[in-house]
Amino acid sequence: MSPLVVAHRGASGYLPESTLEAMALAHGQGADAVECDVVLTKDGHVLVNHGLWLDGVSDVARKFPGRARADGHFYALDFALDEILTLEVTDRYRVEDGREVPVFPDRFPLWQSDFRFHTLQSQLELIRGLERSTGRSMGVFVELKTPWWHEREGVDLVRPTLDALASAGYRTRDDQCWVLSFDPRALERIRCGTGLAAGVDLPLTQLIAEVGSDETYEQGPDGSWRRYDHAWMHELGEMPRIRAYADAIGPDYHDLVRVESHVVASNGMAAAAHDAGLLVAPWALRADQLPPWALSMNDVLEVLIGQVGVDSVTTDFPDIARAFVDRLG
Repeated sequence: MSPLVVAHRGASGYLPESTLEAMALAHGQGADAVECDVVLTKDGHVLVNHGLWLDGVSDVARKFPGRARADGHFYALDFALDEILTLEVTDRYRVEDGREVPVFPDRFPLWQSDFRFHTLQSQLELIRGLERSTGRSMGVFVELKTPWWHEREGVDLVRPTLDALASAGYRTRDDQCWVLSFDPRALERIRCGTGLAAGVDLPLTQLIAEVGSDETYEQGPDGSWRRYDHAWMHELGEMPRIRAYADAIGPDYHDLVRVESHVVASNGMAAAAHDAGLLVAPWALRADQLPPWALSMNDVLEVLIGQVGVDSVTTDFPDIARAFVDRLG
């Protein structure tokens, strides 16, 4: 079976990430699925946004000055949905010396046209509508963004997300929907009860963070929160442990290869995952951010699909991946 082409935050190489427009373009470019991240708003809505913060992709600092936390960031959880929907969304940027600098200089220009945030419900309605009007289905990969952080803040991200999926008809393993997270506790919770309570049985992907990453924390016996160590997930012999609660792994694609004397080859992680019954769904390929060993995104695809044998490719440029996969026949 050919690997799935998954549009990372929509066709984010061409339009501002995580917008409905980027999701629609991904469908038009032939993506098999779109990937999105979700967080909660102050009034409990499931919002599509890559991170906990609204800054860096919107004009929140201009519209709501003084609403940042002590760390300088504007958290979605501190805003009601009606407030968030007033914000203008743009391509991702960073602030340098008071200036907004695009993270990807050759992508869609900052502050051009009109883009907005949206809820998971709205995105699922868009996908269902496109499926009906075009006759072509498109799946959805939903990443629970730092559920541990929401838990620490006293709210639950998991159940509202599952409820939104169930309401849109995503309930079974045949419904082209995957739930992803870096947080193994959240996935174990879904597998062991929350999914059943929400009336869903969806496949789960354990995203794998870099060793030493601050991506996930866990609560200790004394109530304090400490960094979760993802190191064990990089051990080939631990794949059966992941398979006990998940259906796939989602590593950074760089972690699937080794480079020796300018020769790129599989490092065995994908094979170990497959042997354990796991699918391999790496992220995130970018045509404008290539590894030193590749001259084009096709070079990366050739390694991941031809040598490593991945089951999907998540990319900001779904059109390039679609064309490559289609050429394979």
